Amino acid sequence: MSTHEPRHPLETLNPKIRARFPMIDRDSQGNPRVYLNTGAGSLTVDTASEAAFDAQRRLNPMPGVVAAGEAETAGLHERVRSLAADFLNAASGREISFHPSATAALFNLAFALRDVLRPDDNLVVTDLDHMANISPWEAVWGHEHGLDVRRARVTSEGTLDVSHLLSLVDARTGLLAMTSASNGTGSLVPLRETIAAVREKAPRCLVAVDAVHHAPHGVIDVREADCDFLVFSGYKVFGPMQSVLWGKAALLEKLRPYRVETNKNDPPWKFEMGMLNNTSLAALGAGLEYLLWLAELAAGPAAAFPDRASKFRSAMTAIAEYETGLTCRVLEGFRKLDAARFRCFGISDPSRAGERVPTFAFDVAGLGATETKKRLWEDSGVQIADGNHYSAAVVRHLGRPEGICRASFAHYDNPGTVDRFLEVLGRLTKK
Repeated sequence: MSTHEPRHPLETLNPKIRARFPMIDRDSQGNPRVYLNTGAGSLTVDTASEAAFDAQRRLNPMPGVVAAGEAETAGLHERVRSLAADFLNAASGREISFHPSATAALFNLAFALRDVLRPDDNLVVTDLDHMANISPWEAVWGHEHGLDVRRARVTSEGTLDVSHLLSLVDARTGLLAMTSASNGTGSLVPLRETIAAVREKAPRCLVAVDAVHHAPHGVIDVREADCDFLVFSGYKVFGPMQSVLWGKAALLEKLRPYRVETNKNDPPWKFEMGMLNNTSLAALGAGLEYLLWLAELAAGPAAAFPDRASKFRSAMTAIAEYETGLTCRVLEGFRKLDAARFRCFGISDPSRAGERVPTFAFDVAGLGATETKKRLWEDSGVQIADGNHYSAAVVRHLGRPEGICRASFAHYDNPGTVDRFLEVLGRLTKK
């Protein structure tokens, strides 16, 4: 965030926002830290932890309509489905199902398409995705059914090669699996434009979007994007390990997922295996409601929202704007580091900060990813990530199959957080 630019409202409100995250400046042992690992999981907002405890202590295991506890459980399920639908600007909560992880949701979705995809279809996946949206399609439709699964490349600057993707699409392409933001390089994907271009070449092509990494950083609108399925996870939106799968209602009716006989054969229930985790659902609801609180905080007491979906859009628009400023500040700082000792993977031009989220893959010459992570932690309590970040194709493309460092920010960070990271990194690159 350049010093000549006016302060964004979320920067002014940052102390109030940080106060909502009990672990924001200390680790599990109570030691001071700077948490720069939101890409692996956001910090948990206070009300999500409280809601999880309350649900575990008080709610019935199963929903029902007679006893108070079971009726309240049923109400919880309906409320969180509705919240998730509004977060995505979906038509209704009936299009929302809950899963233990995005990987599990997408494997079940891949299996459920057994009556929809054809024996002569091909599928397209992208090397920009993390493996939750690659492996299910390759395993179920490539290895098991023998369909041609094609892989779209990543460009030299860590973005999706849309031209290459379109060259792989033809009239027999039955499904495209793509991300909306890279878990590895932070690059955003122009969903609406890409999907429209794909449908010109393959009108019946279904599109499954992995929005797990994008969810805490900006607006997700399934109707605007015109995708068919989308998944995100609560542990990236300030809540629990709980994933959400959205699909167009007409398509969900046609699908045959894994299902026990006693489970309703109607969406969304037919996609949910076994009992739902009420503790996680309560925390997910609280995480999403925190974003509604943030919308009101940022917009001020006089603001009026026509509906809840608009309020979510307002919150996520504010987050995206604010984080673009943080991204610009990080990239400007990277330019001051010794280029012989430091490399940022992905878009590195500060003027293009809006084309990515504040997730930064980088290398320090002469140090492996784990050693760099260790030195940042031991020197100043700065916590980043190392490894493949569930993005094996991305790290192979970057020529770092052993893994890369990744620092990832969120809206609860501030210019001080950025400057602290750059200061420590600067010392490390001078050694």
